[in-house]
Amino acid sequence: MISSIKRKSIILSLAFLTIVATHSFAQLSIQSYEIGAKGGGNFFKIGGRSFDNKTYPSFNAGGYVDLNFTPQWSLQGELLWSEVIAQTSDEYNQIYPGGISSKIYNNYISLPILVAFKPAPEISILVGPEYGYLVSQTSGVFPGKDAFSKSDFSLVFGGQLNLGAVKFGARYSVGLNNINGINSTDQWRMYGFQLYLGYRIWNGDVKKKK
Repeated sequence: MISSIKRKSIILSLAFLTIVATHSFAQLSIQSYEIGAKGGGNFFKIGGRSFDNKTYPSFNAGGYVDLNFTPQWSLQGELLWSEVIAQTSDEYNQIYPGGISSKIYNNYISLPILVAFKPAPEISILVGPEYGYLVSQTSGVFPGKDAFSKSDFSLVFGGQLNLGAVKFGARYSVGLNNINGINSTDQWRMYGFQLYLGYRIWNGDVKKKK
């Protein structure tokens, strides 16, 4: 289990690396851009003794902006609506007396900021941080209190096929912070895969100033 100090170190390191990467990209000129829509399936689970450690399918949908700095390097930002489904375990009522066992349906607005490396035009390797804001959660899981915290920080990495205007991708997300909004008795983190299909709606070159 990752200690609180290690988790904070990881989050701060990711924040620092993101700032450095963003600053480095800012020194370059954007050559072209893409704007598109994407959607697909989530296959997540919530880790911790309070949950059954099973993966449940759900969905994600939204849009992306891809800023190309060189033929090999780009910065891909996304804004997604993402659903996460989980099921509490038989131990949940023992860990949290008075808690109500139930199926969990949580909905997030997610913002991944991913660095993309393209060893070939048809292939992208993606890595970067993702912030998720909890918009809605299953109520009544714990009396008088929301069971989940509002913010989720994750590290995302994966690959993508770029076939003209169409993109196929798969990525893995590792939760970095405890999303338990009750207390720290049990550590809850989200893990899982996303599969998606994207479609480029608009693209263009950036005109250089003379």
